[in-house]
Amino acid sequence: MDFLNDAEVRTAMHIPTTVQEWTMCKDNFNYTMFENATMSIWDNSDLYNKYRMMKYSGDKDGCVPTTGTLGWINSLGRPKSDWRAWFLEDKKTLAGYTQEHDGLTFISVHGAGHMVPQDQREAGLIMINYFMSG
Repeated sequence: MDFLNDAEVRTAMHIPTTVQEWTMCKDNFNYTMFENATMSIWDNSDLYNKYRMMKYSGDKDGCVPTTGTLGWINSLGRPKSDWRAWFLEDKKTLAGYTQEHDGLTFISVHGAGHMVPQDQREAGLIMINYFMSG
């Protein structure tokens, strides 16, 4: 994971030099669990239809499984598109699946756990680039 702290990578990602270096998750942090978690962000009327939003999940994520994420997304009751596959740059390798939920894009990343950029670098980069480019 040294590449995430490489000066050229940090510059390309517009990370200010004042931001600390990236490190793996640690066991000694204070975490407060909320009942709604990120669901409240997606359901906030100030954000709905104002910004495009994306939620992604690795399909091998045992910590925050895709099924749980889809459960609360579907509970929003938004109209949704059919599932479609998305592929790596070679146009042959399956990268995951995506579905639109009325302004919220859900993307699964095949073969990734909780840390998509660590587990599937190419897919993670393509996913972000596709979303950012519309």
